[in-house]
Amino acid sequence: MEINIPDQIANQVTSRGLRCYQEQHWYGEHFLFDFIGDTNVEGKRILEIGCAEAGLLKFYQDRGAICSGLELSDTRYNNAILLNESNAMHLFQADICNPKSYEIELKNKYDLIIIRDVIEHIEQKEIALKNIYDLLKPNGKLFVSFPPKYCAYAGHQQTIPAMIGKLPYLHLLPNFLYKGYLGLIGCPDNKTDYLLSTKETRISIYRMRKLLKIIGFNIIKESNWFLRPAYSFRFGLPRLKNIFSVVPILDEIFTNGVLYLLERPEA
Repeated sequence: MEINIPDQIANQVTSRGLRCYQEQHWYGEHFLFDFIGDTNVEGKRILEIGCAEAGLLKFYQDRGAICSGLELSDTRYNNAILLNESNAMHLFQADICNPKSYEIELKNKYDLIIIRDVIEHIEQKEIALKNIYDLLKPNGKLFVSFPPKYCAYAGHQQTIPAMIGKLPYLHLLPNFLYKGYLGLIGCPDNKTDYLLSTKETRISIYRMRKLLKIIGFNIIKESNWFLRPAYSFRFGLPRLKNIFSVVPILDEIFTNGVLYLLERPEA
């Protein structure tokens, strides 16, 4: 179901921001709600880390959840405020790696925390995940998704303007070759900096499993996708799991999105 956005608000947000908002809401309605398995979220406290336009939180709020959204980017935060101004949603700017930045905003523990396609951009992943662990209630759930380090588009090169920059696995080139190629095809400097930063902060499935074990999460579910659920919204493609997900190395190469449902165990 598409969200109706008043023209006076829609005119203040880019077309990309509006599409992201719609996708986030769609993802909750058509995939995440069922994946997590909650039949009733009324009164539950839900926090999204890197909420962007907060369309996913809008979906949960409409079902009675008490929603909070943490966002670092000025642009995405401003979009969220505009698009959700009448929803009384708790939105704020902070850095999940720095508890002092959110200690005033987050005084409660959460039933569910969502960090969707964000963890791959965070340099201090262990610190971020430990902080998230501390924000969960005992038996609280965490949903994490990300494109694994060695998959076709983990470097987000699909965002390169030139078609010849959108090659799968391009980000696996050594940095000097990658940067040289990006310069050769006319990739803007700010985009090149973003792509090189993303290349450095990627994480493999193997490394993520180790981190989750170190921190103390219980893994309820791991789901490895060749065609990610969000591709149904973006490209009209069917969902397709990675049939090689049980084969080491091939799970890393052919999984374009890995999804975890985790639990903080009771003390």
